[in-house]
Amino acid sequence: MSDDDPPQADGNRTENSDGTTNDTGAATSAGSDEPAADTAPFRGGNLDEATAEAIVDDADTDEAGPFSSVRESPDDEPEPEVALSQPLVDEGAPRRVEPSELREVYGYVRTYFKTRPNRYRGLQRRLKQARIPDTYDEYLTRSAQFALLGAVATALAGLGLTTGLALTNGAGAALEATSLFAGETGAALLARPLLVLTVAGTVLGPAMVGTTVWLGRNYYYPRTVVAARRRRIALTMPYAVAFMYALSSGGMNFVEVCRRLADAEGAYGEVSREFDAVVREIDLFGNDIRGALSNVRTLTPSENLQRFLDDLLGVIESGGDLEAFLEGETEARLDDAIEEQTGFIETLGLLSEVFVAGFVAAPLFVIVVLMVVGFIGSQTVDTIALLVYVVFPLSMLGFLLLIDVLSQPFDEPAVRLVREERRTMAADDVANDTRFEGYRRSKQTTALRSAFDAPFDAIRHEPRLSLALTVPAAVLVVAAVIAGGFATPTIEGVLAAPLETTVGLAVVPVLVATGPLAILHERERRRAREIAERFPDVLGILASANQMGVDLVDGFDLVTRWASGRLATELGRTRNDIAWNHDVTGALLSLADRLDVPQLTRTMVLIAEGSRSTGDLHDLLEIAAIDTRARAKLTRERRQEVGSYVAIVVLGFLVYLFVIVMIAASFFGPITEQTAAAGATGTESPIDLASIPVETYQTLFLHSALVQGFGSGLLAGKLAENDAVSGLKYSLPLVIVTVVAFALFV
Repeated sequence: MSDDDPPQADGNRTENSDGTTNDTGAATSAGSDEPAADTAPFRGGNLDEATAEAIVDDADTDEAGPFSSVRESPDDEPEPEVALSQPLVDEGAPRRVEPSELREVYGYVRTYFKTRPNRYRGLQRRLKQARIPDTYDEYLTRSAQFALLGAVATALAGLGLTTGLALTNGAGAALEATSLFAGETGAALLARPLLVLTVAGTVLGPAMVGTTVWLGRNYYYPRTVVAARRRRIALTMPYAVAFMYALSSGGMNFVEVCRRLADAEGAYGEVSREFDAVVREIDLFGNDIRGALSNVRTLTPSENLQRFLDDLLGVIESGGDLEAFLEGETEARLDDAIEEQTGFIETLGLLSEVFVAGFVAAPLFVIVVLMVVGFIGSQTVDTIALLVYVVFPLSMLGFLLLIDVLSQPFDEPAVRLVREERRTMAADDVANDTRFEGYRRSKQTTALRSAFDAPFDAIRHEPRLSLALTVPAAVLVVAAVIAGGFATPTIEGVLAAPLETTVGLAVVPVLVATGPLAILHERERRRAREIAERFPDVLGILASANQMGVDLVDGFDLVTRWASGRLATELGRTRNDIAWNHDVTGALLSLADRLDVPQLTRTMVLIAEGSRSTGDLHDLLEIAAIDTRARAKLTRERRQEVGSYVAIVVLGFLVYLFVIVMIAASFFGPITEQTAAAGATGTESPIDLASIPVETYQTLFLHSALVQGFGSGLLAGKLAENDAVSGLKYSLPLVIVTVVAFALFV
């Protein structure tokens, strides 16, 4: 028991399905053979009220009497996880404890929060839903400490700044530079600059920082964690239901199904954590499966999981067919995924149309209008530069974030497969074995040799690691371009040779930095896509072979002859692993670990866990094959349907590029020629052509096209595959097309 949890009253505590608790330590069971108190043979006559009150008053004076207040040591408090069975319990209700006693144990600040549980009931619930292992009073106390620390640090910084300004006589100038003081009130404040700075730095600033820390930690942070858990539960819930259905179809007891799901946290994430709470309710608190599910249902942050548990409880309480229920839930969630994906694809179509209007038509219109206005004497170059270098990139980034937020319900949940190391000897025996040191050195040497034999394996599996090599290479390219005199990194140098300078200082380094990443990332995605699309057929063949009496080793022989490429190699290794080690579970998990495909990993976990409960793998493999085939079909349909939207984005950029190139070539070229002719003949024009910064406009147009091309490619990748890195295969070709177009026509 920890020191931070509330003391509990004596007696046994039972938990109701609504989360409330009842103290029944002194109660006898309904079925007891003992006589009732009213009919006990030793019971005398009734006491009059005066005598009863005297007895009670006399008992209350005894500090250790049976009617005295419960004063247990804080060491007897339960762990915070006990609160999972008491989601809305008032921690101060079961006992009467004086605040002075609490202050002796917890201090003044924590006692203030501890004696007001009703005020922080919402925070209690959110902390439990977020799985933050702190009681509400402990959490609030720590928040108060952080807020105070932030306020003190801000006050010290403000005091130091004020002192420095006072010593340098810069207080008045600092206030005037803020432009916040106007009118008579402002003049009065400017007359006392040190007072204003002192109040702002030591009072207002610390108050704002402390309030921000307090609200951020107590209001926003728990809600953010709860929302993230809700989203992750929604992502993995369909896979978890299929997992439960597969194990139940093999005859496994439902409590054991919950245990297996709780142990598979690497594959099923937050859903596994919720069912781990179910298992803990059963093992630690002695609840039955209905009470455990009801308590978890009360606290889970996911409405989706709540509805599932409600239906599950109804089936369990009515004695219904649990396997049929889970089968129906699996099919229903697949139908829901199809409907949700259809709506999402329609949303992507709308976003592609918004892109054409907002990132093709609108920028062209604004740039042309500003350019024409600039011809008649207004200074619009700075405005166009602001659009090109700030507004356009930030708008692209905002649009990417919007698509990312909308795509979160359709993300592929991450899988983190954790495998326990199997030992045939106890750890102490291994450490004391004389051969252990040689084995340890041999293992380290083998790992080092493998790293040198295949130094790029890690980069192939995680393409983003290539940036550690390509970014320094890009920096070296920039340094070589500058050192060789091919480009001058100044505004004058860019305006004098915009295309050459931009290519040398920006385009080539970007290609060097992101080109290998794009190639490796696309190669890895194609490998994973090919395996995910072909593996349902592998499972179908294994299921058919198992139904006809073919054992698993021979079944893998069959699919190895049918498959090809990397998949065939890995299936052959799995066949040998099962034949030599006789460990189906370990072999399947090793296969999932080597292939590293999230959908495949969940399927392997499902089959591996199911193989422990039944020797008849046909139904298990058939369920896994149907589920993986449906998921692969869903992914393939999305990729096909969003292909038209990718084409819209790419064509929209090409239209933008065509208009920009035509303006730069057909408009600025004649202006330059007429300016030279007018200077030679001395003729005057209604518009001062010599004042038009043609080089500046051409540079801005080139850079705007490059920004639009790179950003459009990233957006196309995000729309098509929900991955901005996948958009590099569009971005880099569009950038190259832009450079070629300007080189040929401008």
